[in-house]
Amino acid sequence: MNKFIGRASAAMLAALLMVGAPEAALAQKGSKAPSFKFTKPVQSLLAQAQKAQQGNDHAGAVALLQQADALPNKNADDAYMINMLTLNSAINLKDNALLEKALEGALASERLPAEERPKFIRNLGAMALQRNDTPAALAQFERLLALTPNDSQLMVEVAELYRRQNQPKMAIEKINKAIAASETNGAKADEQWYRRALAIAYDGKLGAETIATGEALLKAHPNPTNWRDVLLIYRDSTKIDDQTNLDVMRLMRLNGALAGERDFVEYADTATIRGLPGEAKAVLDEGIAKGALQAAKPVVRDLLAQVNPKIAADKASLAGLAKEAATSKNGRLAYATGDAFLGYGDYAKAADMYRLAIQKGSVDVAAANTRLGHALAKAGDKAGAEAALKAVSGAPRDQLARYYQIWLASQS
Repeated sequence: MNKFIGRASAAMLAALLMVGAPEAALAQKGSKAPSFKFTKPVQSLLAQAQKAQQGNDHAGAVALLQQADALPNKNADDAYMINMLTLNSAINLKDNALLEKALEGALASERLPAEERPKFIRNLGAMALQRNDTPAALAQFERLLALTPNDSQLMVEVAELYRRQNQPKMAIEKINKAIAASETNGAKADEQWYRRALAIAYDGKLGAETIATGEALLKAHPNPTNWRDVLLIYRDSTKIDDQTNLDVMRLMRLNGALAGERDFVEYADTATIRGLPGEAKAVLDEGIAKGALQAAKPVVRDLLAQVNPKIAADKASLAGLAKEAATSKNGRLAYATGDAFLGYGDYAKAADMYRLAIQKGSVDVAAANTRLGHALAKAGDKAGAEAALKAVSGAPRDQLARYYQIWLASQS
């Protein structure tokens, strides 16, 4: 919004005086200036007003121009030049009300060169903002946008005005149009535009728009910060259980989006509670290696003390559990064994267990397919992973699966 906000000062508007060249227009004879034909009564008053301006008598000039404006039967040239000279005096008098009237009058005369119209309208919008008249500013900038329909930066600025007017859907629509307009020939729109759309949607409690803008952000700019923000918004906006939360944190880890002690400790603690010491240990080791965790801190030390003694026996039991799962009447043991294999990074065996769990039943199929997609992707079977993730149905897992699909699409 920096383009819009600021005082409508003489410095900001002085360039407008270049339009129309009043002195040359009034002289006309022997001049190559645009051809103007004034009515005689108006021309006389224009000449007097111009002389007053040259003597720095701008109040007197305005009085003469007002007389000219009150005359009947004025033509377009009369109206244009009255307003252009009024503009000059209004700037010198620092009279913004008069300035706005002159700008509108020049626009209405239809003698203002087409290439100059956007400048006049932009300044009208800036002055409306200066007096905190957001509806008037919005009207002017929509008017400007109609003249410059491919100005993506202007679309984003107009979006801010809609946000101010408590119209978040319109704001998001404008930002999306700006993104579409700027993403040509493979170019990517400004990341902050995507983030702004997401923030407006989230603050406005627009569920569908929050999901759509979040997905768009991840597809265009899949960096750890954006992954963390989108997944935290998903988690905070949705009622999820511990198992779903575990998969959220797994996806954060896949994208390098775990940040700080809180994330790593929460993940490790959740894995520990779910009986996954191998996964908990891997997360703790990663946090320590990245400097997010300090091994000597009590919370980290206690978690390590819980999981380290269990790992050897846990790993040794997996082969037997896999055999037992194959003969089990339901898929619950296969499902749990798949989780253990996943935590140790044995993705092919994890995938086998999840398939078996789905086949035998009595498990959360949506969760099993989510984890099957995770395991297959890490095992290198991208097509299989995509099929598993697409098979996930029912809220809130279906949306989490779509986030996994976005991650999968980014894998080479």
